[in-house]
Amino acid sequence: MHVRVLASRTVWVLAVVGLVSSLLRGVWRDLALFDDIVPNAGTASARPALITVSIVLLFTARGLRRGHRLSWILTLGLLVASAVLHLVRGPDVLAAAAVVVGTVWLATQGASFPVLPNRRDVRRAVLLVVFAVVFVVVTTVGLVVWVLVRDPGTDEIERLARILSPVEFVLELTFLLTLLWTLTSPRRPHKLNAADHAQERERARAVVQRWGTGTLDYFALRDDKDWFFVGRSVVAHSVRGGVALVSPDPIGPPEEREQTWAEFLDYTEDYGWSVAVIGAGQDWLGVYEAAGLRVVYLGDEAIVDCTTFTTAGGSHKSLRQAVGRVERAGYTTTFHDPATMEPHLRAQIEAMSDESRRGETERGFSMTLSRLFDPADTGLLMSVTQTSAGRVDAFCQWVPAPAIGGWSLDVMRRRLDVEGLPNGLIDTNIVHTIGELKARGHTGLGLNFAVLREVLENDEGGGSRLDQLTRPVLQRLSQGTQMATLGQFNEKFDPGWVPRYTILDSVEYVATQAVVMAGAEGVTEIPVIGRFLGNVGQPT
Repeated sequence: MHVRVLASRTVWVLAVVGLVSSLLRGVWRDLALFDDIVPNAGTASARPALITVSIVLLFTARGLRRGHRLSWILTLGLLVASAVLHLVRGPDVLAAAAVVVGTVWLATQGASFPVLPNRRDVRRAVLLVVFAVVFVVVTTVGLVVWVLVRDPGTDEIERLARILSPVEFVLELTFLLTLLWTLTSPRRPHKLNAADHAQERERARAVVQRWGTGTLDYFALRDDKDWFFVGRSVVAHSVRGGVALVSPDPIGPPEEREQTWAEFLDYTEDYGWSVAVIGAGQDWLGVYEAAGLRVVYLGDEAIVDCTTFTTAGGSHKSLRQAVGRVERAGYTTTFHDPATMEPHLRAQIEAMSDESRRGETERGFSMTLSRLFDPADTGLLMSVTQTSAGRVDAFCQWVPAPAIGGWSLDVMRRRLDVEGLPNGLIDTNIVHTIGELKARGHTGLGLNFAVLREVLENDEGGGSRLDQLTRPVLQRLSQGTQMATLGQFNEKFDPGWVPRYTILDSVEYVATQAVVMAGAEGVTEIPVIGRFLGNVGQPT
């Protein structure tokens, strides 16, 4: 990985040097000695050639960062051409010498660039070439016919040639860069058929059941994730836009952590993917940092201590009133394993869930399971709040979280198609769930994730200088959004806060990874708000 980063940045710098050099007079150009050795006759064509080579190098640098063999070969050839052009055009000896040094070093690093284009990209490249050839032939024939029909004079032909020359250059360069972009894009992952994917998921489930303890570990079994196995460990991930998006942290025995992560990085390098992690825990940060990745604070997860929670006291007055109001309306909350739920109750929940969900799928790549009532998901917990007549008006589904001695929130729903429902349905559901878990001897309940909570709620001016500068902006942006309401909603239950982090790759990938993560989490607000978008914003 480090070789690829260094190679990409070195070639990018050399390309910029070439562009700048082509636009300025060479520092050695006026020396008669070099004028005698290198005639000026070649400088006229060398300058546009150097510009073209430098622009193409900017694109091959992208392929080098992703480990593409084609980019490595093409870059070596372009660097040799760049060095020659520096001498012919200027001559710029210093620039040529820098290019030669970079070329020699890059030539020794071939093992770091094993990625070959897949068949799909090759087919697209072939179609692009065919299209370009057809376009050129049709355009050329059309121009010839047009000239013959009009029978223009010599001056008009020369003027047409002057106009077409730069147009032709731009089209040729655009075609070359598009072709290069196609062939050096990140390789697409191999997609399993439905049966094989289900089999891999159940293999991952065995690892989660044996080694998964954290509040996010069960979400490794989400349907849109793939699984990379190393020894007794698994890395749940999804490749989107050339980014291998990982969540949760790899699961397995602690002694395999470094090896698991190293092998996963080798796997991603073979395909030319960058790597990002959503919702990383503190105990994995050392492993990520040792691999050269960047740790960014994302927010905090709320964990309720069921053994000490109470609705008594003045600070809980509004919560206590909400629960009392719902109970007086005749609501009760019952608890079920979704895998064995009664058919009539299940049908109600499915209908209500579809009606109240915003979008086609469950949101939250890192913190929701994405499905309900899958027969393989045994041992989950669902708390259902019903009217006295048996109508389901709210429910929450919880997944096992042994690390906190209890459960972690997967999804919550509140009925939206009936007017006049009492406020506090979700509050009541959670309060009764805490009481049920305490009666069963469980200790912890994981609630929602509050993005940037530490930054947003610290009004005393603490933190880094960057925090102090960005806090007012973030607080203003969060007004009226779920960034603010998630933290406020969680605070009602006196939770402890567990920090979570985002792990990012090299700087040049940050923008792409941010877009990919936002898309994976189903974000529609600015900035990223975490899980359960559209549901917890109005928790009651």
